[in-house]
Amino acid sequence: MSQVAISKQEYRAVDIGSLVEPIGGMARYVSKGDRVCLKVNLLQASDPSTAVTTHPDVISAVAKSVIDAGGEPFIGDSPAGRFSKKGLKDAYDFTGMTAIADDLGIELNYDTGWTKVDVKGGKRIRRLKVCDFALGADRIIALPKLKTHVYQVMTLATKIMYGIVPGAEKARYHAVYPRKQAFADMLLDVLSVTPPDLFILDGIMGMVGNGPMGGDPVDTGVLMASTDAVAMDIAVCRMLNIEPVGVPTLKRAKFRDLWPDSIDYPVLTPEDVMVMGFKLPSGAGHIATGKRTPKRSPVITERCTACGRCEEICPKDAITIPEDRAVIEYEKCIRCFCCHEVCPDKAIALKALGKRGARF
Repeated sequence: MSQVAISKQEYRAVDIGSLVEPIGGMARYVSKGDRVCLKVNLLQASDPSTAVTTHPDVISAVAKSVIDAGGEPFIGDSPAGRFSKKGLKDAYDFTGMTAIADDLGIELNYDTGWTKVDVKGGKRIRRLKVCDFALGADRIIALPKLKTHVYQVMTLATKIMYGIVPGAEKARYHAVYPRKQAFADMLLDVLSVTPPDLFILDGIMGMVGNGPMGGDPVDTGVLMASTDAVAMDIAVCRMLNIEPVGVPTLKRAKFRDLWPDSIDYPVLTPEDVMVMGFKLPSGAGHIATGKRTPKRSPVITERCTACGRCEEICPKDAITIPEDRAVIEYEKCIRCFCCHEVCPDKAIALKALGKRGARF
């Protein structure tokens, strides 16, 4: 039996102690002197109010709890795009994580090194580049965000460890595994390499619509804690009234016999914190209706500022910026939506184009 602790909380008064106490307390997961990686969701430099990244109030509360247990926490992740010290600094500054580190006197990871490791029992990958900051930790506490994802429907606990893959290497896997189910299998392989000791989900403010970057923040009002990523994500789906197998990572986890036989909720149940009318990405309507949604493609809109992020991250080199707006070569595009994920101006729409394609 897996356990998922759920509590109603607000950012202004995050209480990690009451959340994790029913599943053993922080001392169960952290020993004195442990170097503890707080693996956050640090997609890119974004204001915390947008619900793109793990909220700094949650990170601060978890860090304090780790310190009280005798551990030495540090904050780490590999954002989308180039894995560089400058990119990390910008992301830490914008998301409020630099302020946390300064206030608590804890470390922000700036090590951009990686090591290639074997993936034992991997279904899709046998060798993987893994960031050294994760490999060097004694313990890992993952802090996923409750939000939607245009490619994988939701980005929760089963996807959080994709951030241990360095920088642009993540985009490369979209080209290697262009189908959603294969990509989800790969994500589960990555999760198995350095499985966190504890997951604490930031669901106080979630994201609806076309996440993980272009959606809208919504008050979902919960924190969750568990040692089981699959159990946690199932709990989130039940809280949102979503069929769990509609989420590719959970569907593949079921095929791989990773679902728990049962889930115990020692505090609140998903039904106690039910959120009705949660808006999924535009391509995920089949989960609610059972009807196949039209194939969508990324479309550059007039909001484009030619910043170059989409061109940089595209795994198939399908995007160029000949003048003042990006252009997509649809013959190369694999509809991985990496460009949509990293666009800082929400300038990429997802539309069914028909046979003639798009006109810009």
